[in-house]
Amino acid sequence: MQLKRARIAVTLFASASLALSGMPVTAFADDPADLQSKVNDAYSTLMAYSNELEAANNELYQLQSDLESVQAEIQQTEADIEEKQQELEQGQAELSQRLAETYKQNSSNSTLSVVLGASDFEELLSRVYYANSMANRDAELIDQVKQTQQELEQKKSDLATQEQEQQQLVSDQQQKTEDIQSKVSEQQSYYNSLDSELQTALAEEAARAAAEQAAAEEAANNNQGGGSDNGNSNNDNGGSGDNGGSNDNGGGSNNGGSNNNGGSSNNGGSSGGGGSNNNTDSGNAPSSVVDIALAQVGKPYVFGTEGPDTFDCSGLVQYSYKRVGISLPHSSQAQCNLVKNKGHLVTNTSYLSPGDLVFWGYGGSSSSIYHVGIYIGGGRYVHASSPGVGVITSSLSSNSRNFVGGGSPV
Repeated sequence: MQLKRARIAVTLFASASLALSGMPVTAFADDPADLQSKVNDAYSTLMAYSNELEAANNELYQLQSDLESVQAEIQQTEADIEEKQQELEQGQAELSQRLAETYKQNSSNSTLSVVLGASDFEELLSRVYYANSMANRDAELIDQVKQTQQELEQKKSDLATQEQEQQQLVSDQQQKTEDIQSKVSEQQSYYNSLDSELQTALAEEAARAAAEQAAAEEAANNNQGGGSDNGNSNNDNGGSGDNGGSNDNGGGSNNGGSNNNGGSSNNGGSSGGGGSNNNTDSGNAPSSVVDIALAQVGKPYVFGTEGPDTFDCSGLVQYSYKRVGISLPHSSQAQCNLVKNKGHLVTNTSYLSPGDLVFWGYGGSSSSIYHVGIYIGGGRYVHASSPGVGVITSSLSSNSRNFVGGGSPV
C-alpha cells in the first residue's frame, strides 16, 4: 500500500511541477521518473528549435538591413546621375550661348570677324587665344561631367547586380526561417497534444488511487469488529500509512525540482561570461523598463511578436523600451550590437543595472546571439522564454551556459 501511494504522490508532484514549468510531456509512460526524463528531453528539443529560430531571424534581419542599404545607395546614385545630367545640359547650354554671343558681337556673324576686327596683331592673338581657351575649358568641364556620369551609371549597374544577389540571400534566409518556424509550430502542437494526454493519464491514475484507498479503508473497517485492541492496531497501521504519505513527499522531492531546473537550464543558454572584456560601465539603462517588462509576466511566447498580448524574446525588449520612448530593432543580435557599439557590454554580472539587456549566444559569442532578456536586479532577469513557457523571470546563475554579458543599448 505504501509503495502504491508513494507512486501516486510522485505522479501528482510531477504533474504540479510540469504545470508550473509549462513543459509539455510524453504520454504512455507508467514510470513518473521516466516520464519526467522524456519531458525534459522534449523541452530541450523545443528550446533548441526556438534558439535556432531566433538565430535565423537575426540573420534574416541583417540581410534585410543590408538589402535596404544597397537600395538606398541605388536611390542616391540615381539622384547623383540626375544631378550630373542637369550639369551636363547646363554646361552645353552655356557653351552654346557663349558661342552665339561671340558671333553676335561681330557685324558679319562670322568667326572671320574675330580676326578682321582686331586693330593690331597683338589684339588678334589675344582674341584668338581667348576664344580657344574658353572653348577648351568648356569642353573639359563637359568631359568631366560626362565621365562622372558614366562612372555613376556603372556604379548603378554594379549596385543593381548587388541588389539582385542580396535579394536572393534574403529570399533563401526567409525560406530557412520559415522552415525552422514550421518545426517550432509542429513541436508546439505535439507538446499541446501530449499535455492533454498527460492530464488524462494523471486523472485516471488519481481515480484508481482513490478507488484503491476507498477499498482499503472499507476492508480495514470490516476487520475492526473484533475488539478495541485490534482497532488500535489497525489505527496504528493507518498511522503507518500516513507516514507512508510522508515518504511520498520525499519521493516527490526526488522527482520534481531538479528535473525542472534541468529544463530551465536549457532556456536561453547563458554563461558566467568568461570573456576577456574588462569593461565595468554598463551605461545608463532606464530602470523604468523593468516594471513594464514585469507587467508582461505570464503572457505567451509567440515568435516574431512584440506585444501587447504575446512576445518573443527580442519583442519583449523592444516593447518595453518603446514604452519609455526608445526605439530598438526587433532582433536580439541587433540589440546586442547596439550595446557593443555603445561600449556598454559587460561580462561581469556584478556591474549590471536594472534595465540592462542580457544576452546569450552560441559558444558565448556576441556575434551569435540567440536570446535576450532584461536585467531586473538581484541576479535575476525577465524574458520571453520559449513556446509553452511565455514571459517569466529567471536567475542568471541558473542559466549560466553561453552567457555573453549585458548592458544598456542607449
